[in-house]
Amino acid sequence: MRATFTSQIGSRKGERKSFDGSLISIGRAANNALSFGENERRVSSHHAQVTRRGDQYVLVDLGSTNGTMVNGRRVMATEIHHDDLIEFGAGGPLVRFAIEGDSDDQPTEAIAQSADRQADTLGGIAANSENSRRSSTHRNNVALILALVGAMAIGAIAGIVASPSIRVRDEELSLAELAEQNSPAVVLVRVEFETLDRNGQTITREARIGSGFVITTDGLIVTNRHVVRAWEYDSSIVSGRTTKVEVILSGRTRDEALTAEIARVAADKYPDVALLRINSAGLRTIRGVADNIEEINRGDDVAAIGYPLGLDLLALTSDTRIEPSLTTGIVSRVGHDAIQLSLRANHGNSGGPAINRRGEVIGIVTSNVGAAPDITLCTPISAALELTKH
Repeated sequence: MRATFTSQIGSRKGERKSFDGSLISIGRAANNALSFGENERRVSSHHAQVTRRGDQYVLVDLGSTNGTMVNGRRVMATEIHHDDLIEFGAGGPLVRFAIEGDSDDQPTEAIAQSADRQADTLGGIAANSENSRRSSTHRNNVALILALVGAMAIGAIAGIVASPSIRVRDEELSLAELAEQNSPAVVLVRVEFETLDRNGQTITREARIGSGFVITTDGLIVTNRHVVRAWEYDSSIVSGRTTKVEVILSGRTRDEALTAEIARVAADKYPDVALLRINSAGLRTIRGVADNIEEINRGDDVAAIGYPLGLDLLALTSDTRIEPSLTTGIVSRVGHDAIQLSLRANHGNSGGPAINRRGEVIGIVTSNVGAAPDITLCTPISAALELTKH
């Protein structure tokens, strides 16, 4: 029996590695059995390990910086199965896991039977199931027990207790967790437009940078209306038209920009909301939304994620991959049409999410006050949700 990992994205796409041993170390460092190389900065040096127990394989995250996801769900320790998709670090290498027997048969039934045998040795936990539902539940219990045993062996039980996948919904996240769970969904938006005179002739051709965030897996993105129709917010401009909209996903390069279409814009300049759509597989979405403005209070912690200064910041820091920045502050006032934040936002942050400590988006960063740069206004997320209904 062999465990195989086949790369699904990037320059290594299609590359396949197989292992016969009972322990497979995984990470960026060269001394791992499965090494992604030092250039894969989303992967920790010693990121995870896979242990074989009979016909089963258990994956344990070794306290990595950017997490390990199995089929889109972040895990600390879990049994993995044939055809699972595993992502090492948000936006990092994506591989398809497979189990190959001596005759290359599909192992699904063998794994199920092995799980039942393991259950019998662990005190007969629902050994003879009454129906298929109980059998499935039983195997999940066994997998969880095995995962816990594996995690305890490397001293990671505290990490399991704190795992976001089993948090109580109202529990506050650390800022690092908040950023890690939402940053992959925050995109850079680049818009090209022309300004026109009263005769409809082009006067200038310009470009603007903003932020946005993915709210559905089919590619719906929230941003500001003024990001895609900048001329409407300048009284000196008669008219204009958008000629091109691009989106760059977190972790991608400028050359990997995706063409976006404007799905909807608010009927007027306020609320300052627009929806874009892109066509891309495997999109990460924001963790959730807090659409009840009455539950937002003065003094609540808040974080803004976006792209201050846009592509110019990349040039200053010599980075080639797009990564959003995080800024923190508090809610200072809740108005009827806007939430006031004590938080410094910059050009390029417009359209990005403002997020509470539960990891939920409360609003869309919209503008700052020129005379008071530490005051930022955001549009309640309910305005974007309302626009999706039309």
